[in-house]
Amino acid sequence: MGHTITAIYENGMLRLLEPLPYPEHTQVELAVRRIEPTPAANQQRERTRQVLLDAGLLVEITDTLGAPTLSEAERMRRAQALADAGVLPLSAAIIDERESQ
Repeated sequence: MGHTITAIYENGMLRLLEPLPYPEHTQVELAVRRIEPTPAANQQRERTRQVLLDAGLLVEITDTLGAPTLSEAERMRRAQALADAGVLPLSAAIIDERESQ
């Protein structure tokens, strides 16, 4: 049985947006086609972005060149605060999800 999944092409590789329902090392055949965003999809994306902005859940970055970067110590402090709150690193959450399937 075939499956249609979505992937992102980046750095010369396809990154799946969801795991495949097959065991590891299963050989698969790919037929790739480009997904062109429709005007409706673009409008929905813009509405979603605006809702997130209005809710304070998204910050627009207008100048990435002058944006401050976090020091290693600050990144570690924030990572520790998340760990103390019981938040797993994203990599651990992905690994756990894949192993549970």
